[in-house]
Amino acid sequence: MKRWWIATCAVVALGCNLERNKSDKLVNEAVRTFKAGDTAGAIVQFNEAVTIDPTNDAAFYQRGLLRAERASQPEEAVRDFEKAIELNPEVAQYHYHLGKVHGRLKRWPQAINAFSKAIEKNPAMGESHFELGVALQNQAQFDRAQEEFIQAIKLKPRFGQPYQALGNLYARFEKYAQAIQVFKNGIENNPEFPELHHDLAVIYKNQQRYDDAIAAFQAAIKLKPTFTNALFNLGIAYFENDNAEQAIHHLRLFLARRANDEEPLRVRTAEETIAKLEYRAENPTPPSAP
Repeated sequence: MKRWWIATCAVVALGCNLERNKSDKLVNEAVRTFKAGDTAGAIVQFNEAVTIDPTNDAAFYQRGLLRAERASQPEEAVRDFEKAIELNPEVAQYHYHLGKVHGRLKRWPQAINAFSKAIEKNPAMGESHFELGVALQNQAQFDRAQEEFIQAIKLKPRFGQPYQALGNLYARFEKYAQAIQVFKNGIENNPEFPELHHDLAVIYKNQQRYDDAIAAFQAAIKLKPTFTNALFNLGIAYFENDNAEQAIHHLRLFLARRANDEEPLRVRTAEETIAKLEYRAENPTPPSAP
């Protein structure tokens, strides 16, 4: 009797192993299919993989990634990540990507819960702390958001986004000295991150430190020539600093490089500022009589 039980267990285990191996093979094929540019074909292969082995958490996770990032199927991605977590709740990445989709859908309480779970499973994952901070900020939990951004920076100092988020959070509450220091620290650790240069420049411009602002905007544009926000703000900084020639030049660059969905008010401001400066150039104010 005992030998029969052992043999039966061995047969069941063999069957499970065969199903998992076949499912894993299909997952690998689906990844290759996706990399070849066939998203729909990859989803079909993932579907087959989870049908063959409905306990394959990695298959649900990989299909969820594809649905979230390439197939524009966020609700289906949520279900895939939730299924992966049900099968294997100890994997931090499963919770993290579930949180990312909830965040994209602006379901901030669900995102907070998912990122908190990811941190519980892997406290050293800087990205989870950053994303949790973003979700908390969107729920007006600013103190907790600040703590998470700081923790993300400590864990991953070469990750530029937490510096940007923390600096802008300080600026939001007019803590400009702290914001400037955060941006400077971020630039020191991430010199190739143009948004840090840009956001530092915005504070300088608002403080009328135009030379500093112009230098920082120029640094951002050097790193990212298509950075239209920086081009616009640099043009306005030159305008406010009475440099009409450079203001016109950079605002024209902004208009030439702007995206089709650029904010209409910003486009109108650039066009009106150029027109105003050109009119002044053509119609100089005569000197006043002594």
